[in-house]
Amino acid sequence: MSSGSTIVSPDKSERTFRHEAELPKLPLPKLSETLLHLKESLEPLYYADGYYQHPLDPEQIEDLSSIIKNFEKNPVSEKLQSKLQNYHDSRDCYLDELHLDINNHTSTREIQDDVLPRNPFLVLADDALPNISQADRSAVLVHSAARFISALKQDLLPPDVNATSGRPLSMAPFLNLFGTTRSPVFQHGEVENFNLNKPYTASDLEDPDYSSDEDNNSEATEKELANRKQKRKEDIFTGNGITIKKHPDSKHILIISRGQYYTLEVLDSMNRIIYTTAELTTIFQHIINDSSDTGKSTALGSLTSHSFRNWKYARKRLQKRYPNELYRIDSALFVLVLDESQEETINGDDDAADISQKFNRTITERDKKCTSANCKRVYYGTSIINNKGHQVGSCVSRWYDKLQLVVTADAKATVIWDSFTCDGSVVLRFTSEIYTESVLRLARDVNAGDPQFSLWPNVTQTDPETKKLMTATINANSEGPTEIDPKSVAEKIDWSFSNILNTHVHLSETKLADLISKYDIVRASIPLGRRSAQRLGIKPDSMVQVALQIAHYALYGRMVFGFEPISTRGFKNSRSSFINIQNQELLELCQLFISSSIDGTGKLDKFIQTCETHFEMVKHAKSGVGYEKHFNALKYLFKFHDHFGISLNGDESSVARDLFENPLVLPFSQPELIVANCGNAATTTFGITPAVPQGFGIGYIIKDDQVDLTVTSQFRQGDRLMFMLNWVLGEIRSYWRMSRGTSHNKTGVKISPVVDRLYEMDNAINNPSKHNGYTVSRTRQTSSSSQVNLNRYGGFFDLESHIDSRNISKSPSLKNLQKDFNGLMPNAENDHSSSAVSVPTEKEKLNTGHEILQIQPRELASNGLEAGNETDIEGITGNTDGISSSSSTTSLSSKKRNVINSRFDIDFDRSRVGRKVATLDQ
Repeated sequence: MSSGSTIVSPDKSERTFRHEAELPKLPLPKLSETLLHLKESLEPLYYADGYYQHPLDPEQIEDLSSIIKNFEKNPVSEKLQSKLQNYHDSRDCYLDELHLDINNHTSTREIQDDVLPRNPFLVLADDALPNISQADRSAVLVHSAARFISALKQDLLPPDVNATSGRPLSMAPFLNLFGTTRSPVFQHGEVENFNLNKPYTASDLEDPDYSSDEDNNSEATEKELANRKQKRKEDIFTGNGITIKKHPDSKHILIISRGQYYTLEVLDSMNRIIYTTAELTTIFQHIINDSSDTGKSTALGSLTSHSFRNWKYARKRLQKRYPNELYRIDSALFVLVLDESQEETINGDDDAADISQKFNRTITERDKKCTSANCKRVYYGTSIINNKGHQVGSCVSRWYDKLQLVVTADAKATVIWDSFTCDGSVVLRFTSEIYTESVLRLARDVNAGDPQFSLWPNVTQTDPETKKLMTATINANSEGPTEIDPKSVAEKIDWSFSNILNTHVHLSETKLADLISKYDIVRASIPLGRRSAQRLGIKPDSMVQVALQIAHYALYGRMVFGFEPISTRGFKNSRSSFINIQNQELLELCQLFISSSIDGTGKLDKFIQTCETHFEMVKHAKSGVGYEKHFNALKYLFKFHDHFGISLNGDESSVARDLFENPLVLPFSQPELIVANCGNAATTTFGITPAVPQGFGIGYIIKDDQVDLTVTSQFRQGDRLMFMLNWVLGEIRSYWRMSRGTSHNKTGVKISPVVDRLYEMDNAINNPSKHNGYTVSRTRQTSSSSQVNLNRYGGFFDLESHIDSRNISKSPSLKNLQKDFNGLMPNAENDHSSSAVSVPTEKEKLNTGHEILQIQPRELASNGLEAGNETDIEGITGNTDGISSSSSTTSLSSKKRNVINSRFDIDFDRSRVGRKVATLDQ
């Protein structure tokens, strides 16, 4: 790519934000429908004690129905809904002013100290070049990320469209990715009036301004101070609220290495790329060396992992003491973390005499532990305490308020994002495309830097003259190439913390180390994927979601509230919503699945039906009428009704409080299961954190033949949950195979009983080593070209690795074979003549798919083989128990054998095909 080339404007149809104006508004759901969905989603949680089929608890269900009905009839519901209707009529999205896109479903609930930061992560696939260094991998990915950001800022990023319908999606969430940060909401003058000399006390966390009120209002009564404190708690804008700060003109990135902070400009004033990949490598290697030599680190980033109150207090102190430094961090495009950790390796036993099953089992367990440990280190880093009691692990090198790109010492790369400000589908595209661009660099290298080998060919580098003015040089010859001085271009942030802030940082780090110690991450791969779901006629996402619910129910004997995120980017200013996973139908499936009240076919039908219901829920949510955000908006307005100008009397407030603060509705705000699907071929692992301490966060990536899952939990049985999931899907696979074995399944082809018997006989002939007493002759009549032609079709007949690999019909035993064979004959005493296989019609012959061979007694068959036969199947010695004497002594007919000729020669078990025609176009 020529560094001095001009930007070529692409077709206007490819402009990034061209569709924003024409996108429809997110619909405002009807109040009655939202309340009905709420009731249906909560009911399965309240059923009578017991593990198997029991009715719902009538008392709890009656209470739930009563509080919902009272709220719907009370004027308070109309007041809250009317306010949302006004927002819907006057704004692009009725949620724009409610902070719900930032706060998600936990908008009004404090994050506890014992919950990991709400930051999902995606682990990238390894680089295309083996043994790449940390500095090189970082340079490649940062250069690709800078190109992505440059394309976005110049309106050159092609807009997203729905893969199914082709309809455009909102690109507005991309503006929250770069140059943004999660930030607390401060009231006017709160930071300016903060006293840096005031000691750090617990009262600051409970109510940061309470002490200052007491100091400034010494004459105020205790009741007045209590009223002020309560009022602040009731107003999110002066309490513990959060917001998003945007810096659209940002040009630099933040780099954290061993607890040291650096900033680097990567875009010029025209949003062109400043540094080449080679120059970035030099800069990053300098930072790695500098941070290693310094030996000084700070766990400042641990403050971003603390609870809202601790986080707000720390941000306020930093903003008062280090306003410029904090601004450089907040305004950075994203954070590059140069993590010093290495992958854990397995030390083999050199003294082992042989590779026994015990050795292999040990290696497997070690692998599992190493996989979990490596997943932890790329996410929240390592916790290592030195001999002085100081934290020196890589966990200090994180900043959870912003988008992070983590590259470890062994060049493993991970993208971590803040779920309050960033949308998952947007992060997935960013992650996928920077990885793709990093691979395309190899194509550019072998094509003289041709810009067409790029996702964004119109993005350019800064011209040399401009770069020379921007950067320092160590080359005195101005006509020669410009060499970058890393010390000049990478600005280091120096901190000089007071004892008070040092104390707060230390406490935050110890809290984070506790979280790292108590949380577990388990990775598992289940051998059923997209193709398996297609064979079942269901969506793969529904298959995983429903199976996980069954697995959890089978393990714990109860249903818990769970959410699945669904993208709603088809509407203006919208990003994602949540749908509840559980419902009454799913509860019934879970109860039936672990019981013996119905057979496997019934369980399979119920499973498929529940998956179809789940998919309908997903489609309903994607249409914009999901109830989760609507209900949270109503709850949000009620909690802060004074701020939004909604006047409520005592009775109205009481009725609303009965609904929004009722323990029966509490699980809606504290889901124990967060299960999400995100990832593609560019990623290997997707993980999310649980919403509550006792919950599970389960992220998964669906592939063609497997599902890769990552389970995050606190002292929970993640391994065992994955074992149960594997069992559930294994049962589903078995039930499906059984259903295919019937002659009347709803998607199959009915097979004649006669042809069924011929299948069994043919199987026995094709497996002579398993049977005694017969010699079989067979002549291959098809050429090798037939085999080549057969194998052309993508391995359609190679079903070993798929769901239909198990034999449906078993080969009959020799003792039963003659009886079965005689049952097919019109005259059992006849010799093996042509009349013996005259039962199938001509149509059956053509549809059978292979010649059906006649069984010959050994001594007769051995005399009747013709020299022209190409293949003789060697008989196996043994007696002929069960075979009539007349059959063994009769002479051969002029027709030595009878076959049903086919146009193909299919040399494998016939019982694997022909029973069912499964459509794969689901």
